[in-house]
Amino acid sequence: MDASHVAPDLESVLFTEDQIGDRVTALAGQLAEAYAGRTPVMVGVLAGAATFTVDLARAYPGQVEIGWMAIKSYSTRNRASGSVRLLKDLDLDITGRDVIIVEGVIDTGLTMNWLIANLRQRRPSSVAVCALMRRPDTPDFGVTPAYIGFDVRPGLIVGYGLDHQGKYRNLSCAAVLAPHVYAAPVAR
Repeated sequence: MDASHVAPDLESVLFTEDQIGDRVTALAGQLAEAYAGRTPVMVGVLAGAATFTVDLARAYPGQVEIGWMAIKSYSTRNRASGSVRLLKDLDLDITGRDVIIVEGVIDTGLTMNWLIANLRQRRPSSVAVCALMRRPDTPDFGVTPAYIGFDVRPGLIVGYGLDHQGKYRNLSCAAVLAPHVYAAPVAR
């Protein structure tokens, strides 16, 4: 879906489909250089990072395995509470493997901290994070290197797999949702 289809719902377009595609290709190249001669496991965080994970793996010029996890972080009054629940666990054994966590956007870092700790208990060889977007003030979560596509400003980001109440995931760009949309009561 093009941004023009939902223009009244968007405050601004952050990154076009072409800009995202170029950055995904660049990130895949950086990862291929870092993991040359190895077959890393990309762990996509469902559902927001599904599009990014698949595109990143397709752009990766070598072998990768893809696994999926789904986690739910809870918030109170629009602030992350730090409470996380595992909805779908990884189906792959990552013992002794190089793991790349693939995330759509890192906001507070609380969910990422939980996910890193969870995966490290499984004794991988290494854990890295590749996020398409990150808030510049996100705390350091102790994983080096972190592969970041774009730093983004505050706002509710939708598109390229990211949603608001199940909508906008199929938007081909990444955009900031207009406040009047998420402040409105939920239509059923």
